[in-house]
Amino acid sequence: MSVAYDIATATVTGLMVGNELAVAAFVHPQLHKLSHSVHAQTAAPLAGVLGKAMPLWYGLALVLILGAAFEHRPISSGPGLFILLAAVLWAATIVFSITMLVPINNRIAKMNPENPYDCWLQDRCRWDHLHQTRVALLIMAFILLLTGLFAGAASTAI
Repeated sequence: MSVAYDIATATVTGLMVGNELAVAAFVHPQLHKLSHSVHAQTAAPLAGVLGKAMPLWYGLALVLILGAAFEHRPISSGPGLFILLAAVLWAATIVFSITMLVPINNRIAKMNPENPYDCWLQDRCRWDHLHQTRVALLIMAFILLLTGLFAGAASTAI
């Protein structure tokens, strides 16, 4: 059960980090190359659909990471500590997202793409900059998680 749980945890979190990295590195840079009207028509529904799916995905990943920390206890040292640190960083990223990124995303998701509000492009640029910070935090959390999971697997294999 432990190996299957670790694989599920790494898969869910890895896919989340990969998705967020793809948005930052590939999707949004291409959207900024479009005309403003096409960009607005694309950004609003994209923000809406991702705004609905991401909270569940972030929450599921956090629950799995916390479960992995419990599974690899003690959390005061060794693999459990790395996984606990990943959980703390993941939780901090969720708080950062809710306080900084979600309000901007909600404004963009609710805008009329045919008649976007005046500063929507500035909002998009601000969101992109904040999102880059979020991606960096998620990558660090994922590295901590993998470090703990691999160390845990190595210690049980001995």
